[in-house]
Amino acid sequence: MAEALKNFYDDKALLEIGTQFSAILPHKQPEDWVREIKRKDWKKLELKQRIKRIADVLSNSLPKPFPKAVSPLLKISKILEKKFPGTQRFYIIFLGEVVEISGIDFPEESLYCMERITQIISCEFSIREFLIRYPDITWKKMLEWSKHSHPGTRRLASEGSRPRLPWGKGIPGLKKDPKKTLSILENLKNDPDEVVRRSVANHLNDISKDHPDLVISIAKKWMGKSPNIDLLLKHALRGLLKQGNSDTLSIFGFSKSGSAKISRLELQPKIVEIGKHLIYKFEMKSEAKEPTLYRLESKIHYLKPSGNFSVKVFQIEEREFSPNETKVYERKQSFQQMTTRIHSPGIHKLEIIVNGEIKANIEFKVTHPKS
Repeated sequence: MAEALKNFYDDKALLEIGTQFSAILPHKQPEDWVREIKRKDWKKLELKQRIKRIADVLSNSLPKPFPKAVSPLLKISKILEKKFPGTQRFYIIFLGEVVEISGIDFPEESLYCMERITQIISCEFSIREFLIRYPDITWKKMLEWSKHSHPGTRRLASEGSRPRLPWGKGIPGLKKDPKKTLSILENLKNDPDEVVRRSVANHLNDISKDHPDLVISIAKKWMGKSPNIDLLLKHALRGLLKQGNSDTLSIFGFSKSGSAKISRLELQPKIVEIGKHLIYKFEMKSEAKEPTLYRLESKIHYLKPSGNFSVKVFQIEEREFSPNETKVYERKQSFQQMTTRIHSPGIHKLEIIVNGEIKANIEFKVTHPKS
């Protein structure tokens, strides 16, 4: 994890957190909390481990058993909410983990806490252990939350039950059979809160990776119900759109692209040094006799050290072309080294895609920087 992110919890932040702990649990001074959190191994811990350390320390100091801890924990949550507003809210992401650590043997009290804490900072990771250990009570509660008055709690119903939640524990059987979550998504599909709708979109995108036909059938049923739902579906089906899935393309009005002609595909330079940029140009013409909607994308086949390729699709534009309309496109593609993509020397390939169909392609060479 990047060093800056690893050091997110600096001494100033930890002292502020400890000060708020002491306001409700005065048996320790703020400096005592910081000392217990950091110990000798703090520098070795990554961000997730540091979050868990803070949660462990607070959990160990709360009254036992957990039902006695509910009141002080919620009080701590409220004062932390005031001290860490807006973009600083991530500092208190450990609160959900406190509930998981301290309350795992008390599902009803824990769900009560999460319902409230998630209105301050999301409990999407912590809820998953309860879905695993107490599926009946937790799934019932999640469905209730999908109709809750607070958007944070409604979002938890969708985000916490995603089949492929990043950083989240896997829920046994959920990727294979996601039907338990569909009634939750149905309740949230036209939610007034954009953040909740975005969670539904990401949830559907998760499902589409294992059950594309199921998500396509949902999209066909929902499409046209409202502008917000249509936007939700566009984000939800982004993976299938990039795959060129014909059923998905047709949902959004992208038909077969026989009338689309790509010409004059050019590269500059033809040999790209790692760390620099590739510029590509091409001309798109619609030979259709009526206005036609097109989705233009580029697909780059990146050569890996193993000799295989990794493929990345980049959206260029979606627009309607008039009959015989022509447009020239120019795009720049970075070949800077990134943590998510390491570039290797060798022959790569660029393709221009229109409505899911390859219309032009060209190879180019990537080399190490000149010394």
